[in-house]
Amino acid sequence: MIVIYRISSNSNKKPRLSNATKEGCLNNFLQYVLTEQDFLIVIADNVDTTLSSFLNSNLPANSKVFYVNTGSGAASFKMQIELARKLPTTESVFFHEDDFLYRSGSHDTTNFKFCNSLIKEGLSKADYVTLYDHPDKYISPEFGGNPFITKGGVENTGVFITSLSHWKYTNSTTNTFAAKVETIIDDFDVWSKKWDFQAFLELRSRGRTVATPIPGYSTHAEIGFLSPLFDWSKL
Repeated sequence: MIVIYRISSNSNKKPRLSNATKEGCLNNFLQYVLTEQDFLIVIADNVDTTLSSFLNSNLPANSKVFYVNTGSGAASFKMQIELARKLPTTESVFFHEDDFLYRSGSHDTTNFKFCNSLIKEGLSKADYVTLYDHPDKYISPEFGGNPFITKGGVENTGVFITSLSHWKYTNSTTNTFAAKVETIIDDFDVWSKKWDFQAFLELRSRGRTVATPIPGYSTHAEIGFLSPLFDWSKL
């Protein structure tokens, strides 16, 4: 798997988990997701000297850094998509933001990471995979939840199982997701003009599927949008 990880010193001023600094999230990702068989591409977008020094000192050998100043999250996401289009079509690619955390699985080693294997299993059943079980899928739209959720906080979906987890199909996710490169190329007309929720809605109308494990093994770090049924502050 090839990971394209966007990181920046800039961020929205929203309350987040205290352990979810830019450095903390990247270290967590390296510990619980990346294996020696993967390759990590880092888009370091407008990073300050402290974060730049951290990247230079802590990234593994199987990685490459692009230091850029794109000017916006949309522009750096477009760079991710453009990089992915150049990868071998047989590869899987994991697009990643800098404000997510993962929990470990049993028996993790440098060559086996539960979360990594979970992504690969998910991609055998769905076009797009996220390990983040977004809490807006359990909240009525009248209280700020996903617009396709019932008033009782229920998402109409399908559930399946792999050797590692139960999963559900969901209508959308954030900009942290995995897919096969050939899927990204086929869907480039969508990704070149949209992202996040609106992109996934258009892809869904074309028959594409998005899957997430239940419960999730990842969370967005913003307090109020944490993946349920796990205390993420204790990582």
